[in-house]
Amino acid sequence: MSDYLALRLIGKSGRVWTISGPGAGCEGVELMPKPKAFYDSPAVTYWISAGGGMQKYQGFSYKRRDPLFGLVIAGDDPEDELAIADQVRQDLGNPDDTFQLEAETRSGVRRLTMRLLEDPKAFETLDFEGRDPHNFEANSLMVSAACEQPHWAADPVTSDWSLPSGTSGSTSAFQHPGNPGDVAVFPRWTLNAPGQWTLPDPSFGQEIDFQRPPGADTNRMYPVVALQAGEDVEIDTNTNEPFMITAAGGLGPWMRSSGRDMIYPVAPNTEPFLTTVSVTGAVTGVTATIEVDRWYSRPFGMSL
Repeated sequence: MSDYLALRLIGKSGRVWTISGPGAGCEGVELMPKPKAFYDSPAVTYWISAGGGMQKYQGFSYKRRDPLFGLVIAGDDPEDELAIADQVRQDLGNPDDTFQLEAETRSGVRRLTMRLLEDPKAFETLDFEGRDPHNFEANSLMVSAACEQPHWAADPVTSDWSLPSGTSGSTSAFQHPGNPGDVAVFPRWTLNAPGQWTLPDPSFGQEIDFQRPPGADTNRMYPVVALQAGEDVEIDTNTNEPFMITAAGGLGPWMRSSGRDMIYPVAPNTEPFLTTVSVTGAVTGVTATIEVDRWYSRPFGMSL
Protein backbone atom coordinates (compact mmCIF):
# COMPACT_ATOMS: atom_id res chain seq x y z
CA MET A 1 0.00 0.00 0.00
CA SER A 2 1.35 3.47 -0.91
CA ASP A 3 0.22 7.06 -0.96
CA TYR A 4 0.46 7.13 -4.77
CA LEU A 5 -2.24 4.64 -5.77
CA ALA A 6 -5.74 4.65 -4.33
CA LEU A 7 -7.78 1.60 -5.30
CA ARG A 8 -11.51 1.48 -4.70
CA LEU A 9 -14.12 -1.23 -5.22
CA ILE A 10 -17.38 0.25 -6.49
CA GLY A 11 -20.22 -2.19 -5.97
CA LYS A 12 -23.33 -2.64 -8.07
CA SER A 13 -25.17 -0.58 -5.43
CA GLY A 14 -22.77 2.32 -5.94
CA ARG A 15 -21.16 1.83 -2.52
CA VAL A 16 -17.45 2.61 -2.48
CA TRP A 17 -14.90 0.52 -0.60
CA THR A 18 -11.37 1.94 -0.36
CA ILE A 19 -9.28 -1.22 -0.50
CA SER A 20 -5.75 0.12 -1.07
CA GLY A 21 -3.85 3.38 -0.71
CA PRO A 22 -4.88 6.45 1.29
CA GLY A 23 -7.91 5.60 3.44
CA ALA A 24 -7.63 1.86 2.86
CA GLY A 25 -9.73 -0.15 5.27
CA CYS A 26 -11.72 2.81 6.55
CA GLU A 27 -14.90 0.98 5.49
CA GLY A 28 -13.57 -2.31 6.84
CA VAL A 29 -12.21 -3.82 3.59
CA GLU A 30 -8.59 -4.09 2.37
CA LEU A 31 -6.90 -5.67 -0.65
CA MET A 32 -4.78 -8.74 -0.01
CA PRO A 33 -1.24 -8.89 -1.48
CA LYS A 34 -0.50 -10.18 -5.00
CA PRO A 35 -3.65 -9.44 -7.00
CA LYS A 36 -3.49 -10.88 -10.52
CA ALA A 37 -4.38 -9.44 -13.96
CA PHE A 38 -4.49 -5.84 -12.72
CA TYR A 39 -1.87 -4.47 -15.09
CA ASP A 40 -1.25 -5.02 -18.81
CA SER A 41 -4.26 -5.82 -20.99
CA PRO A 42 -4.08 -9.51 -21.99
CA ALA A 43 -3.38 -10.20 -25.65
CA VAL A 44 -2.68 -13.11 -27.99
CA THR A 45 -0.47 -12.93 -31.10
CA TYR A 46 -0.97 -14.76 -34.41
CA TRP A 47 1.78 -16.35 -36.52
CA ILE A 48 2.03 -18.48 -39.67
CA SER A 49 4.76 -20.76 -40.92
CA ALA A 50 7.01 -18.82 -43.32
CA GLY A 51 9.31 -21.63 -44.48
CA GLY A 52 12.84 -22.38 -43.44
CA GLY A 53 11.66 -23.06 -39.91
CA MET A 54 10.56 -19.45 -39.50
CA GLN A 55 7.30 -18.00 -38.20
CA LYS A 56 5.88 -14.74 -39.57
CA TYR A 57 3.95 -12.38 -37.32
CA GLN A 58 0.36 -11.74 -38.47
CA GLY A 59 -1.10 -9.55 -35.75
CA PHE A 60 -2.74 -9.72 -32.34
CA SER A 61 -6.02 -9.32 -30.52
CA TYR A 62 -6.95 -8.52 -26.96
CA LYS A 63 -8.41 -11.22 -24.75
CA ARG A 64 -10.80 -11.14 -21.84
CA ARG A 65 -9.13 -9.85 -18.68
CA ASP A 66 -9.68 -12.09 -15.64
CA PRO A 67 -8.78 -10.21 -12.44
CA LEU A 68 -8.20 -12.33 -9.35
CA PHE A 69 -7.91 -10.61 -5.98
CA GLY A 70 -8.53 -11.20 -2.33
CA LEU A 71 -10.19 -8.98 0.26
CA VAL A 72 -9.73 -8.95 4.01
CA ILE A 73 -12.87 -7.79 5.81
CA ALA A 74 -12.72 -6.66 9.44
CA GLY A 75 -15.10 -5.15 11.96
CA ASP A 76 -15.31 -4.01 15.57
CA ASP A 77 -16.82 -7.37 16.54
CA PRO A 78 -17.91 -10.54 14.69
CA GLU A 79 -21.41 -9.25 13.99
CA ASP A 80 -20.10 -5.95 12.60
CA GLU A 81 -17.55 -7.77 10.46
CA LEU A 82 -20.14 -10.19 9.03
CA ALA A 83 -22.51 -7.28 8.28
CA ILE A 84 -19.73 -5.62 6.24
CA ALA A 85 -18.94 -8.95 4.53
CA ASP A 86 -22.59 -9.30 3.59
CA GLN A 87 -22.68 -5.81 2.03
CA VAL A 88 -19.50 -6.51 0.05
CA ARG A 89 -20.93 -9.79 -1.22
CA GLN A 90 -24.15 -8.08 -2.25
CA ASP A 91 -22.15 -5.43 -4.10
CA LEU A 92 -20.48 -8.13 -6.22
CA GLY A 93 -23.92 -9.36 -7.27
CA ASN A 94 -24.17 -12.36 -9.57
CA PRO A 95 -22.57 -12.83 -13.02
CA ASP A 96 -25.38 -10.79 -14.60
CA ASP A 97 -24.30 -7.74 -12.56
CA THR A 98 -21.23 -5.54 -12.99
CA PHE A 99 -19.00 -3.78 -10.49
CA GLN A 100 -15.81 -1.74 -10.86
CA LEU A 101 -12.31 -1.26 -9.61
CA GLU A 102 -11.32 2.41 -9.63
CA ALA A 103 -7.66 3.44 -9.57
CA GLU A 104 -6.61 7.00 -8.78
CA THR A 105 -3.02 8.18 -9.26
CA ARG A 106 -1.25 11.23 -10.66
CA SER A 107 -2.29 9.82 -14.06
CA GLY A 108 -5.93 10.49 -13.13
CA VAL A 109 -8.87 8.20 -12.41
CA ARG A 110 -9.35 4.99 -14.41
CA ARG A 111 -11.91 2.23 -14.00
CA LEU A 112 -12.10 -1.44 -14.84
CA THR A 113 -15.63 -2.82 -15.22
CA MET A 114 -16.10 -6.51 -14.46
CA ARG A 115 -18.48 -9.24 -13.39
CA LEU A 116 -18.02 -12.42 -11.42
CA LEU A 117 -16.37 -15.21 -13.40
CA GLU A 118 -17.32 -17.72 -10.72
CA ASP A 119 -18.65 -17.71 -7.18
CA PRO A 120 -16.43 -15.86 -4.68
CA LYS A 121 -14.60 -18.00 -2.14
CA ALA A 122 -15.36 -16.79 1.39
CA PHE A 123 -13.95 -17.81 4.80
CA GLU A 124 -11.26 -20.05 3.24
CA THR A 125 -7.96 -18.21 2.86
CA LEU A 126 -6.72 -16.85 6.19
CA ASP A 127 -4.91 -19.25 8.50
CA PHE A 128 -7.57 -19.17 11.19
CA GLU A 129 -10.53 -19.63 8.84
CA GLY A 130 -12.38 -22.88 8.24
CA ARG A 131 -14.34 -22.62 11.48
CA ASP A 132 -17.39 -20.67 12.59
CA PRO A 133 -16.76 -17.14 11.23
CA HIS A 134 -18.62 -15.73 14.26
CA ASN A 135 -15.54 -16.62 16.33
CA PHE A 136 -13.44 -13.85 14.75
CA GLU A 137 -13.50 -10.19 13.75
CA ALA A 138 -11.99 -10.71 10.28
CA ASN A 139 -12.55 -12.89 7.23
CA SER A 140 -11.42 -13.20 3.63
CA LEU A 141 -13.15 -13.14 0.27
CA MET A 142 -11.38 -14.30 -2.91
CA VAL A 143 -12.89 -12.72 -6.04
CA SER A 144 -12.46 -14.23 -9.51
CA ALA A 145 -13.84 -11.80 -12.10
CA ALA A 146 -13.90 -11.20 -15.86
CA CYS A 147 -13.88 -8.05 -17.99
CA GLU A 148 -15.60 -7.95 -21.37
CA GLN A 149 -13.71 -4.70 -22.08
CA PRO A 150 -10.21 -5.52 -20.82
CA HIS A 151 -8.78 -2.00 -20.63
CA TRP A 152 -8.71 0.54 -17.83
CA ALA A 153 -10.99 3.41 -18.89
CA ALA A 154 -10.88 7.08 -17.98
CA ASP A 155 -13.77 9.46 -18.64
CA PRO A 156 -14.37 10.08 -22.38
CA VAL A 157 -13.61 13.44 -23.98
CA THR A 158 -16.04 15.29 -26.23
CA SER A 159 -15.88 18.06 -28.82
CA ASP A 160 -18.67 19.64 -30.88
CA TRP A 161 -19.51 22.12 -33.61
CA SER A 162 -22.83 23.79 -34.47
CA LEU A 163 -23.90 25.30 -37.77
CA PRO A 164 -23.91 29.04 -36.96
CA SER A 165 -26.34 30.14 -39.69
CA GLY A 166 -28.00 29.12 -42.92
CA THR A 167 -28.52 25.60 -44.23
CA SER A 168 -24.94 24.63 -45.12
CA GLY A 169 -21.53 25.18 -43.63
CA SER A 170 -18.22 23.71 -42.57
CA THR A 171 -15.33 24.25 -40.21
CA SER A 172 -11.69 23.28 -40.64
CA ALA A 173 -11.05 23.96 -36.96
CA PHE A 174 -12.99 21.10 -35.41
CA GLN A 175 -10.99 19.95 -32.37
CA HIS A 176 -10.58 16.17 -32.53
CA PRO A 177 -9.72 14.86 -29.02
CA GLY A 178 -7.06 12.42 -30.27
CA ASN A 179 -6.04 9.48 -28.08
CA PRO A 180 -3.33 9.85 -25.42
CA GLY A 181 -3.62 6.22 -24.32
CA ASP A 182 -1.80 3.10 -25.50
CA VAL A 183 -4.94 1.30 -26.78
CA ALA A 184 -6.87 2.15 -29.96
CA VAL A 185 -10.29 3.68 -29.26
CA PHE A 186 -13.45 3.92 -31.35
CA PRO A 187 -15.04 7.38 -31.66
CA ARG A 188 -18.76 7.94 -31.33
CA TRP A 189 -20.63 10.73 -33.11
CA THR A 190 -23.99 12.32 -32.33
CA LEU A 191 -25.52 14.24 -35.26
CA ASN A 192 -28.61 16.46 -35.41
CA ALA A 193 -31.07 16.20 -38.31
CA PRO A 194 -31.97 17.25 -40.93
CA GLY A 195 -28.86 17.43 -43.06
CA GLN A 196 -26.10 15.49 -44.74
CA TRP A 197 -22.93 15.49 -42.68
CA THR A 198 -19.39 14.76 -43.78
CA LEU A 199 -17.09 13.57 -40.99
CA PRO A 200 -13.37 12.84 -40.68
CA ASP A 201 -12.34 9.18 -40.71
CA PRO A 202 -8.53 9.33 -41.04
CA SER A 203 -6.51 6.14 -40.98
CA PHE A 204 -3.79 7.22 -38.51
CA GLY A 205 -1.49 4.96 -40.56
CA GLN A 206 -3.62 1.85 -39.96
CA GLU A 207 -4.58 0.99 -43.56
CA ILE A 208 -2.83 -2.38 -43.64
CA ASP A 209 -4.80 -3.53 -40.58
CA PHE A 210 -8.00 -2.91 -42.57
CA GLN A 211 -6.84 -4.34 -45.91
CA ARG A 212 -6.40 -0.91 -47.49
CA PRO A 213 -3.38 0.41 -49.45
CA PRO A 214 -0.84 2.21 -47.22
CA GLY A 215 -1.42 5.96 -47.22
CA ALA A 216 -4.73 5.73 -49.08
CA ASP A 217 -6.88 7.03 -46.22
CA THR A 218 -4.64 9.55 -44.48
CA ASN A 219 -7.31 12.24 -44.95
CA ARG A 220 -10.36 10.03 -45.48
CA MET A 221 -13.77 11.70 -45.09
CA TYR A 222 -17.02 9.82 -44.48
CA PRO A 223 -20.27 11.13 -46.03
CA VAL A 224 -23.12 10.26 -43.69
CA VAL A 225 -26.40 9.31 -45.35
CA ALA A 226 -28.78 12.28 -45.63
CA LEU A 227 -30.84 12.61 -42.46
CA GLN A 228 -34.48 13.57 -42.54
CA ALA A 229 -36.13 15.78 -39.92
CA GLY A 230 -36.42 13.89 -36.64
CA GLU A 231 -33.60 11.44 -37.50
CA ASP A 232 -30.98 12.57 -35.01
CA VAL A 233 -28.42 9.76 -35.07
CA GLU A 234 -25.64 8.19 -33.06
CA ILE A 235 -22.71 6.65 -34.95
CA ASP A 236 -20.65 4.13 -32.99
CA THR A 237 -17.58 3.02 -34.94
CA ASN A 238 -16.85 0.09 -32.62
CA THR A 239 -17.26 -3.02 -34.77
CA ASN A 240 -18.54 -4.96 -31.75
CA GLU A 241 -21.78 -2.97 -31.94
CA PRO A 242 -24.57 -4.56 -34.05
CA PHE A 243 -25.46 -1.30 -35.84
CA MET A 244 -23.06 1.52 -36.55
CA ILE A 245 -25.87 4.06 -37.06
CA THR A 246 -28.89 4.26 -34.76
CA ALA A 247 -31.54 6.98 -35.01
CA ALA A 248 -34.20 8.40 -32.76
CA GLY A 249 -36.80 7.36 -35.35
CA GLY A 250 -35.50 3.82 -35.91
CA LEU A 251 -32.95 2.23 -38.22
CA GLY A 252 -33.90 4.12 -41.38
CA PRO A 253 -30.52 5.88 -41.82
CA TRP A 254 -28.66 2.61 -41.27
CA MET A 255 -30.81 0.86 -43.88
CA ARG A 256 -30.18 3.70 -46.38
CA SER A 257 -26.41 3.70 -45.82
CA SER A 258 -25.93 0.63 -48.07
CA GLY A 259 -23.35 -0.86 -45.74
CA ARG A 260 -20.97 2.12 -45.94
CA ASP A 261 -19.19 2.37 -42.59
CA MET A 262 -16.62 4.51 -40.93
CA ILE A 263 -13.46 2.40 -40.77
CA TYR A 264 -10.78 3.55 -38.41
CA PRO A 265 -10.33 3.71 -34.65
CA VAL A 266 -8.13 6.45 -33.23
CA ALA A 267 -4.61 5.02 -33.02
CA PRO A 268 -2.74 4.97 -29.69
CA ASN A 269 -0.69 8.03 -28.72
CA THR A 270 -2.48 10.44 -31.06
CA GLU A 271 -2.29 14.12 -30.10
CA PRO A 272 -5.45 16.25 -30.40
CA PHE A 273 -5.67 17.80 -33.86
CA LEU A 274 -7.80 20.08 -36.01
CA THR A 275 -9.96 18.55 -38.72
CA THR A 276 -12.92 19.35 -40.97
CA VAL A 277 -16.64 18.78 -40.39
CA SER A 278 -19.35 19.96 -42.79
CA VAL A 279 -23.10 19.74 -43.35
CA THR A 280 -25.55 20.57 -46.16
CA GLY A 281 -29.36 20.66 -46.33
CA ALA A 282 -29.58 21.46 -42.63
CA VAL A 283 -31.06 24.14 -40.38
CA THR A 284 -29.27 26.67 -38.22
CA GLY A 285 -28.01 25.21 -34.97
CA VAL A 286 -27.63 21.53 -35.92
CA THR A 287 -24.69 20.08 -34.02
CA ALA A 288 -22.09 17.36 -34.50
CA THR A 289 -20.52 15.96 -31.33
CA ILE A 290 -17.65 13.49 -31.11
CA GLU A 291 -17.03 11.42 -27.98
CA VAL A 292 -13.75 9.51 -27.62
CA ASP A 293 -13.03 7.03 -24.85
CA ARG A 294 -9.77 6.97 -22.93
CA TRP A 295 -8.48 3.38 -22.72
CA TYR A 296 -5.24 2.26 -21.11
CA SER A 297 -3.60 -1.11 -20.59
CA ARG A 298 -2.61 -0.23 -17.02
CA PRO A 299 -4.26 1.62 -14.12
CA PHE A 300 -1.52 4.28 -14.26
CA GLY A 301 0.94 5.68 -16.80
CA MET A 302 0.90 4.49 -20.46
CA SER A 303 -0.12 7.94 -21.72
CA LEU A 304 1.23 10.81 -23.80
